[in-house]
This record gives sequence, C-alpha cells and structure tokens, in this order.
Amino acid sequence: MPMAQRVIAKIEAIIDEEMQRVGGQKMTLPNLLPPENWKKSGHWDSVGDELFSLTDRKKSTLILGPTHEEEITATVKYMVHSYRRYPLRLYQTTRKFRDEARPRAGLLRGREFIMKDMYSFDVCEQAAMDTFYTLETAYRRCFDRIGVPYAVAEADSGSIGGSMSKEFHFVNSAGEDTLLKCKGCGYMANEERARSAVCSEDKVDVYHGNVIGESGAVVRQCKVVVPANCQPNTIKIKQVWPIAAKEKLELALQTTLAGNETEDLLESIGYKQDAQSCLLLDTSMPSQMVDTVKNGMAGEALYLGDWRLAKAGDHCAECQHGVLEAQRAIEVAHIFYLGDKYSKPLDLCVRYQDQNNYVQMGCYGIGVTRVLQAAAECSNADGRGLRWPMSIAPYLATIVPLYKTDRVNELYDRLLNMRVDGKQVFAGNIAVEDRDYLSAGFRLYDAQLLGFPVTIVLGKKFKQASEVEVQLRVPLLEIPQRVAGVAVEGDGYEYRAFVHVDKLSEFLTCALKEHFKAK
Repeated sequence: MPMAQRVIAKIEAIIDEEMQRVGGQKMTLPNLLPPENWKKSGHWDSVGDELFSLTDRKKSTLILGPTHEEEITATVKYMVHSYRRYPLRLYQTTRKFRDEARPRAGLLRGREFIMKDMYSFDVCEQAAMDTFYTLETAYRRCFDRIGVPYAVAEADSGSIGGSMSKEFHFVNSAGEDTLLKCKGCGYMANEERARSAVCSEDKVDVYHGNVIGESGAVVRQCKVVVPANCQPNTIKIKQVWPIAAKEKLELALQTTLAGNETEDLLESIGYKQDAQSCLLLDTSMPSQMVDTVKNGMAGEALYLGDWRLAKAGDHCAECQHGVLEAQRAIEVAHIFYLGDKYSKPLDLCVRYQDQNNYVQMGCYGIGVTRVLQAAAECSNADGRGLRWPMSIAPYLATIVPLYKTDRVNELYDRLLNMRVDGKQVFAGNIAVEDRDYLSAGFRLYDAQLLGFPVTIVLGKKFKQASEVEVQLRVPLLEIPQRVAGVAVEGDGYEYRAFVHVDKLSEFLTCALKEHFKAK
C-alpha cells in the first residue's frame, strides 16, 4: 500500500546511507538460483523444507533465493583474483522467499519479504572480526536513526552457519523470540544461545534421545546428562550432532541420579557405546565424573559442552550473581561471522603473505518489511493509532481542513519553508487531507490511526482567529506545558495546542527540535 511503501523507502534510505558509510557497495543478485553451489556448501541439506524449489521446462531444478551466500561467494571467486581487492563489502536489498510452515503475524513471518543482506570478504580472521564489529556499529546507527528502542543479543547461527552471530530485536510482547537479560551486568542472549551459571544441586538428570527418520523409525540414539532441574537445549545439541540437525530429535527424562551414583555414570544410565549412539555430557558436572566418562569412552561418541537451556530466574554466567529475566521480542536483524563456512567448499581463496588462505566472510541481514511491521507494533502502545518515529513516518505532517478554505496552500507553504539547522524538514513530507466527501470525524480519526507525527487541524478557531489545532503523536516525546509561549495539553502519547499561524514554525521547532535532529 502507498503509506507502507513510503515507510519502506525511508527505512531503505537509512540503511543505504549507513552501509555506504562503511564502504558497502550496492548490487543485485538473481532470485532464481541453481542448486549446485548449495549442495557443495551443505546449505541444501541444512535449510530443510523452507526452500522453495521448482522445475523448468528442461527438467532442471531451480530454487527461489531465501539467502545468497553461495551466489555472492561464486561471484567474488569469478571476479576477484588479488588480495589487493580486499576487503569487500557487497550488499543488496531484494525480495526473499521461504516456504514457512505457518505464515502468520502479517509481515513478521511471511513466505515473501524484503531484506537487506550484506556480505563481507577479508583476507584473514582478524580483519573479518574487525569487519563484524564495524558492521555491528553500523547496524546500531541504523536502529538509532529508525528511532524504535532495540536490544542486541547473542544468537544461534541456525542454518546460515558460522561461529558467532548477534540479533537485533524490538522488545515487544507480540514477538516470537525470548531474550534473557541479566539485571546486573546487562548480558543478553536469545534463549536458544543463552548461558546461565551452574546449578549447585548435587544431582544430575539423564535424558534419553531418539532421532526419528522420515520413515518414523529410530535411526540414532543418545543420552544427555545435565544438572538436575535443567532442560537440555536441543539447539545446542543439533549444532554438534549433525544427524540430529537433519532429522527429528525427541528427548525424554530417563532418570535422576544423586552425586554418589555418578562415579560410574555409563553403567548407571545403561549406556552402550556403538556406532548408532552418543553421549552428551554437560561440562558443569563434577570433574571426577567427567574424567571417568572420558576414560571410559573414546572418539566421536562423546560430546562435552554446555547442553543446558537457560531460563528466567537462573544466575548469569557472565557475572555469576545477576539474575536472568525474560523478555519477548521481535527479531529485525541478524549478523553472522561466517569464517570459511562458504569459501572453503566453494574454493574461494586468496594469496596473502606467501600462502593460500580461504577468504574469511561475514553476512549481515536486516528484514526491511519486518522492521516496518515491528515498528508499527511497537508504536501502537496507546491503542488509538500508530505513532511512527519521525525518521520513517510516511508523512511528517498532515493538514486537515474541517471546512472548505482557500488558505490550505498558505499552511502548506509555511510548513514547506520551515527550516531547522538550515534544512527544510517538511519538504516532500506533507499530506493534505482533501477527501471532503468524508465526515470531519472520520478524517481526524484516520489521521490519528495512520500515525502522522504532526496533524494540523483547520477548524473554527482558524476561521475566527487564524489559530490551528496542532496534534503531536511522536514516540518518546516529552514536552512541557508551555512551548514558545503556547499552552500544551498532553498525556505522554499525544499532545495538543492551539497555535497562531504566525507562531507555527517557532512552536514546531521548539517542540520537536531533538526529533528533527535525529531524523
């Protein structure tokens, strides 16, 4: 729709400015893709049923791109042959396609969406890590400018892969993600990735796991040992046990053991080592028990690590004394350090310091249409209508005449010529409500519903004394009871004042100066 399209255009403009500020070069990759490179990278198997595929008239398989790591890697391999061309930061804003099992929540989870994705290429790991943190800072600037409060959390890398990733979220009860935040040190992570301090209880829970194949038969088995009253984290398990990531993993509590029963853990849980099974032992267990198990097992059947699912109320693993609290949130961006996840299988190398190295990569995505809807969700706190941040509002101001008057153009010109720090802040951002076939009440309600930051109403006082009613609906706006000598009424969500047209520019400048600067 036209209003949403204007919001999208403003979001994209902010992103373009910040990506180009850090050396990003904009390009466009195809959306109809051959699967060969996806199979080489392993992405074909890991992405699962979310991949849209089709067959052309020649019976060749093609896919609709949900992401473009393989394509950009192949492009750079073909185009770049010297270390002098690195670093590279290439990005696009395009439509993506994913076969979501349950499309829902409007633009938050659909099968087609708009995303900005940047891919970085560096000659060594240190340079790639520097790029990762540079892009994290650039993303923070993007969301600072967009103007919706956000949170940055450690995250699971999912099917994209890589050794490190962070998510950007708008905190909102409508979100599908749960973030865990330490009240003490500020540590924050998605619950899939979060770590908590070790439970002090001297007991362990043993879970039996079955990996279920497509036929419904059990194809692998495992045992997972975690501190008592802790749930296993299946996301972490699937990261290290590939067969569980490809198939369905079912876990059930088998038994609880006291501390004095864990010296011979393998016998206590009935574990039998074979090619079809494995043991995942949480490293928070007593060191004597861990050593006993390591001595009793050999090779790849044993996985040591943090297999616990952190939860609200746990103590923080970073500071040890803070308590984790849960927040629902909407993910709007995700950044990944990929390393050689894609460059190695696709053989993207660079000759650097007298040796051939796989190019180190990162990828950085912002869901543009998700930002649109998430910002709308977060801006409707009072239930009376949207309150767009001024940086992405479809129009900054609307003029609503309640009767026919030839002075609308006068008000339009006053706004158009209004300057803050030398800039015409309303240029191209003024909508005139000229649907005089609708009732005055409907037009006022519609202006409120659409969330214009500034609504200027031409009513009786305008006719009698050239005074307009100014309505301000701007997130995080706090203004005093008098601005530029004009009395203001408000409840924190909406402010109203009657202003003479000669003082309109002064009033708006004083009331909204900080928001104009942010824009």
